[in-house]
Amino acid sequence: IKASRTMSDKPFLAFYGHHKCATMWINRIIESACTRLGRTYDAVYDEDDFGCDLKSYIASKKIDFLSYGNADIEFVRELGNQRGFHVIRDPRDIAVSAYFSHLRSHSTEDWPELIEYREKLNSVPKAEGLTMEIDNRKQEFRHLSTWDYGQDGILEVRFEELVVHTYEQFLNIFDHLGILDESDYRWTHRARGLAVELLDFIIPSSASRLTQPLKPERLSGAEVAVTVWRNRFQARTSGRKQGQESASSHYRKGLPGDWRNHFEPEHEQLFKERYPGLLAFLGYETSDDW
Repeated sequence: IKASRTMSDKPFLAFYGHHKCATMWINRIIESACTRLGRTYDAVYDEDDFGCDLKSYIASKKIDFLSYGNADIEFVRELGNQRGFHVIRDPRDIAVSAYFSHLRSHSTEDWPELIEYREKLNSVPKAEGLTMEIDNRKQEFRHLSTWDYGQDGILEVRFEELVVHTYEQFLNIFDHLGILDESDYRWTHRARGLAVELLDFIIPSSASRLTQPLKPERLSGAEVAVTVWRNRFQARTSGRKQGQESASSHYRKGLPGDWRNHFEPEHEQLFKERYPGLLAFLGYETSDDW
């Protein structure tokens, strides 16, 4: 599949995520892989980024691999021929992660409205701020509840599995996308990869033209592992391990189940009132009696 490919002949590739579902981390891995493969990559976050017409946006920009950060099924179901993966997370952890992110670490550069909201969060106790976040997650949780989890070609992935069994999960994802080379990994693969990396680094302005013939159709398992390793939690946090918390970092903690450390009884009750049946629908609980 080359960058000049159109949507009509071969499936384009996609990652569908949601707010606070490790989108930034996953995007770094995808973008790095696309660079190595010579494929066009683009990231959008909501309908304003693509003018409410995702299909036309993909075609006009000749996108090989799309990342859609706040995925709404209404814009995805019309796309047709695609292979992708969709990542979800326990909504309770989404609320907690959103609270700390909006309180301190999330950039306001492309989201100026966050400035005023951040001031409000910083003016109230944590319990009240977490209540605000639970209330304000309506759109993300609507996207989770209305998503079509039986789409052909879309692999469903849980954040909880992705962060615990990272390498196995990404190998499975790349295999599903059809960009995993399962042949024996030889030194010639490594030599070619190093040559392309070096050229892309030295002459980035013309590297696409010069290195395109050298770029493979698929990545070996070793190359996938290296790409994931370079973007591991410790690398993004200057050596901090998963589970070691830094409340001011966008990569705050990196492990699932943190809602248990922050939800108080009133948050549990509010969540059940606002989003009845959501956790059971997503498979995180068997009922609302948790």
